[in-house]
Amino acid sequence: MLTLSAIMAVAVSVTVPAAAHMAPSSRELPSIAYAASASDATQQVSSAAGAEAEASVPDQSFASSIDTEISAATRDALAVEKIVVEPPPAPVYAGPSGSFAGSYAGEFAGFLAMWPASAPVNDGFGYRGAGEFHGGIDLMTGSGATIVSASPGVVTQVTFGGGWGQFIKIDHGSGVSTLYSHLIQGSQMVSPGQTVAAGTPIGLSGSTGYVTVAHLHFETYVNGSRVDPMGLLP
Repeated sequence: MLTLSAIMAVAVSVTVPAAAHMAPSSRELPSIAYAASASDATQQVSSAAGAEAEASVPDQSFASSIDTEISAATRDALAVEKIVVEPPPAPVYAGPSGSFAGSYAGEFAGFLAMWPASAPVNDGFGYRGAGEFHGGIDLMTGSGATIVSASPGVVTQVTFGGGWGQFIKIDHGSGVSTLYSHLIQGSQMVSPGQTVAAGTPIGLSGSTGYVTVAHLHFETYVNGSRVDPMGLLP
């Protein structure tokens, strides 16, 4: 009986692999060695690739402007000329050439400050050859000339109609007033009640009313009666 058991023990020991009787650390040595060899190969490949890349890329250098001294900005030397716009001079209306001698020599002789337009007189105050009375003077301004107030005053009438066409009347005080007729319809630049100075534009000459050519028909009144404008003009 003992002899059979001993024989079976020997047989079992013979059939067990030798690795079963080895320490665990001894069984792991081949795997560790393989891993080490694989890691070494990977490191060698990486080193070779890095060396190749380093050899293929040339050295580059960059110059930075940060360390460069920045010069101060300078303005262009430009001279600016100041343009002064002067207002246009006020129109000056001188007496027309070839004027008629006035028949009025009363206390208001030369009362008016200026002529209402700068143009020659074509027809004077008084009776005409056919017995027609002409109550003012005609200044041959043509159409569109600026007509001005002959003296300071207050506008009393701005009217259109009748033989005068478009006309304006101004009261200058002391019983003296003036009338400006045959103006372009709607060209008036003043309104009733407005105060004007000598030389204030009041309208444009035209040919409204009973006329044959464009001109200014100018009348003067003293205490409501017509008098020769030539005696009141300067």
